[in-house]
Amino acid sequence: MNSRTPQAQNPPPRRVRLSPHARKALRRTLLVVLTMLVLSLVLSRGWLGPFSVIIKSPQGTALDQLTRFVYPWPAPRPARGFPLVILVDLDQASVQQLSPEGYVFNRGQMARLLQKLMEYRPKAVFLDFDLSQPSNEGGVRSAGDQQLLQTLRQVSSLLLLPDPQVMGLPLAQVSPRLEQVAAQILYDGDGQARWVPRPRSGQPLAASLALYCLGAGLDQARCRNLGQGSQDGKRIVFRQVRRYGPDTEGTQLWPGLVVISGNELLADTLAKSPQTEGALFLVGRTYPVSDDAHFTPVGALQGIDIHLSALMTLATYRHFSEVLGWGPLLLVVAVLVFVALWLTYTITDGLLRASRFRDFTQALIETAIAAWFLFFAGVLVLQYYGHFLDYLFPILAFQLGMLALKPFSGGKKHETGHVEHQAPEAKP
Repeated sequence: MNSRTPQAQNPPPRRVRLSPHARKALRRTLLVVLTMLVLSLVLSRGWLGPFSVIIKSPQGTALDQLTRFVYPWPAPRPARGFPLVILVDLDQASVQQLSPEGYVFNRGQMARLLQKLMEYRPKAVFLDFDLSQPSNEGGVRSAGDQQLLQTLRQVSSLLLLPDPQVMGLPLAQVSPRLEQVAAQILYDGDGQARWVPRPRSGQPLAASLALYCLGAGLDQARCRNLGQGSQDGKRIVFRQVRRYGPDTEGTQLWPGLVVISGNELLADTLAKSPQTEGALFLVGRTYPVSDDAHFTPVGALQGIDIHLSALMTLATYRHFSEVLGWGPLLLVVAVLVFVALWLTYTITDGLLRASRFRDFTQALIETAIAAWFLFFAGVLVLQYYGHFLDYLFPILAFQLGMLALKPFSGGKKHETGHVEHQAPEAKP
């Protein structure tokens, strides 16, 4: 008798089954994403009119919080091959020694500094000074003015200046190596500086953008394209610029940055090396402090520090710091909100299900956990990628979405899948 062995059958694929807490978190995550898309459309079309400021205003606050959080953190290293950035700081000691009298920094001493800088064969130098007119009234050039003018005619590297003329003369008439850049700083409605002006047709590039493009070897077309965008300006990532005394040493939070004083430069404390030769130099005055101070999200900063921060933002991230694009934003938000809500409902609908404080606890922690998850994700995104994650926008979308669902929630039905039933009426 022949026996037939039954063929083994492949078991059907097992379906992934989510727990009730995960399903509830997934539904509400989809609600957050949908509400964000609708809210963004409403804001872009201006359908809320003047009430849109209620939604847009917290965004600046959220981004400022991220800025302040990473301010004392070390930044990632700049792109490989980008030259060293050196700030020549005309601090209190330098000003008191080189130019103890007068509001205008001594032009003869400025000539000495430039001559010393040219020994390093810099890729470019930015002078954050108003040199458009002679230091004497009536257009009369002093001996220091004449010395500086002669030095400017002989510079061997590209020199970036904030005005179209120097000592009353057009830049091109003095030297073809002089180039104008924009040194203005944009202010928001609250009077704080967060932005670098984007390049406009026929207008000079921002000083930081021009320096970056020279260091990265980008042509004018690519450089201007880098600074374009829908906003009037491009956002900066700020980090503390550390200043050490002549007898102390330390590291900068921006890798690839060196800060020395004017006195130290003239005293030959900056060694000539393959790194310092061909560097990008910025020269700025920081004393007296009140002369060029600007309010920023991290406190009052000198103008030269703002230009430096903008340059190092570009050198580190290869772009200015925009708000995270919609594709990455929705992916990050969806993952983080789902995890946060799943954790919340595991606690409230699981561990605290029988507690009388369940509803109160859920309302208290579901938004808080999601906000903390999104905030720390925003910190990491800004730290390592240079983009801003508006972590309050998803929270606002969550609250508005839940508010919109209230009229449709119906009775005492819970999203965990359980319905509270009333006790049956007693039969007569």
